[in-house]
Amino acid sequence: MKQRLYAFDDIRAFAALSVIAIHATAPYVTAEPVGFVWNQFMRYAVPLFIILSGFLLYYADRKKDHLKYGQFMRKRLAKIFIPYLIWTLIYTLYKMREELADKGTEALPDVCWAFLCFLPDGSAFVHLYFLIIMFQLYLLYPALRLWVKRRANQALFISFLCTFLTQTWVYVHSVTEWLIEIPQATRIFPVWLFFFVLGMYTAQYKGRWEVWLKRNDILITFCWLISIVILLTDSWITETYGASIKPTVVLYTITSYFLFYYVCTSRPRRKQQGGGFIQWLSAQSFLVFLLHPLILTVLRILPREYGDDVIWEGTGGMLGLFAATTGITLLLTYIISFTPLASILGGVRAGKK
Repeated sequence: MKQRLYAFDDIRAFAALSVIAIHATAPYVTAEPVGFVWNQFMRYAVPLFIILSGFLLYYADRKKDHLKYGQFMRKRLAKIFIPYLIWTLIYTLYKMREELADKGTEALPDVCWAFLCFLPDGSAFVHLYFLIIMFQLYLLYPALRLWVKRRANQALFISFLCTFLTQTWVYVHSVTEWLIEIPQATRIFPVWLFFFVLGMYTAQYKGRWEVWLKRNDILITFCWLISIVILLTDSWITETYGASIKPTVVLYTITSYFLFYYVCTSRPRRKQQGGGFIQWLSAQSFLVFLLHPLILTVLRILPREYGDDVIWEGTGGMLGLFAATTGITLLLTYIISFTPLASILGGVRAGKK
């Protein structure tokens, strides 16, 4: 019987809401101090998802001597490739809705061409690059798994150097333009490799670092506070508040991961932990991630089309936009989970274990 890692349900559910918060607060970072701070506090979200993916993959395979590459790739890539195709098509149709409305079927060749152009880099919408990253990391996983099994410290150190140096290069270029720009930087695996390996590494030594966390909770909290202050200062001074690729985010993500894990493992739980909202949201987090930008965009556009430009203004508007986006996204996710579309859209069918 598999042991359920309830702490990771908590973290994944929280990360899903954090991604919504990043996108909902993005238009407010320069106009609303609360929007700026809230947006920066959530910057761990995407890297945290990658850490969780690395941990859960490795933890599930930890007792296997050998990994069948073909079987692994079919299973893992199928979970993201089909939803990726469908959501790329959905967002392509949304982007080209006006052309479709004007030209009808005559616009279909342009739609098909745009769809094919968006596929290689996940550019159909702002968040789909994440799936391109996961494609690459899944392809590398069998080799990374062997590396972590045999030389875990080396894998962690080299992957950290790879990610830290790449992110520093991208960051320095964005601030000073001294270095050559790295094309498609957000979509290449070296930028994110360390987070994936960190998840695998902590799965390898789960018991050891859990004990360490319990002994050093004050230190972890202090490091987290220092890291968020550094991130806020960096984002404010350099005006890189819209970037998640920079050294300060790497530091903040690491401290957030360990702090969240400590908090989630320390909170009291019932002896018989049944399925609840957090477990449901954790299971449906991929669908929530894929769906919410569409809901957010529609919510921002509709009031303008009906002549109401002030509904989302100010701090109250920002909070309302986040609440509306979250509520509608979760409601639609719940409805979809009862349909045959759930799995192909990235969700989990209701009743499926």
